[in-house]
Amino acid sequence: MFDLGAEGARRQRAAGEAAVALSRGRLVRLRQQGAAKAMLPRMHGRWPEIVFLNTAGGVTGGDRLSMAVDLPDGSAVATTQTPERAYRADAGETGRIDVRLTVGAGAELHWLPQETILFDGSALHRETRAELSGDAELLIVDSLVFGRVAMGERVARLRLTDRREVRRDGKPELIEALRMGPEDLVRPGTAGLGHARAVAALHLLAPGAPDRLG
Repeated sequence: MFDLGAEGARRQRAAGEAAVALSRGRLVRLRQQGAAKAMLPRMHGRWPEIVFLNTAGGVTGGDRLSMAVDLPDGSAVATTQTPERAYRADAGETGRIDVRLTVGAGAELHWLPQETILFDGSALHRETRAELSGDAELLIVDSLVFGRVAMGERVARLRLTDRREVRRDGKPELIEALRMGPEDLVRPGTAGLGHARAVAALHLLAPGAPDRLG
């Protein structure tokens, strides 16, 4: 047995960045670094699809993950290959996920990531920012799951901040911020989850969006 010391005992942290730009349905720019990857499977439907992957297998305290889509024209769907997992974090450390979406005038993007699973003791800061131009359309469907019910897991402790901000031509169109701690997992009413095991958000930002509610 030997002593690694404070520096040697420091846990390894994951970092990754993946950015994709499409134009007229074709890839024009791809950047991949570290644990973040982006794939464009061959699709037979009318829209191209972008699939992001975190090869680290999850996010824990100190990890950094970044995903970006630039869509100046046309239509596309962006998603993740698997649910993201936020694992237990050391005290004082927080994992971070940043999502950047840019949609040009007349373009339409659906951001449909698979769910994010929050495990007991996790600490996560996630920020989704989108810039829309003109009559661009953006659909966001995002969900959080607290533990895996089928595995008998219960989440009693977590720290979560989840912020979404969408601007159109530089002006705010949506600002939504969620901050959650252990007390919110059991708090009744609209200010808490009241023992619910999942929560989801759906946003359609498009001209005439209220007319589509039906």
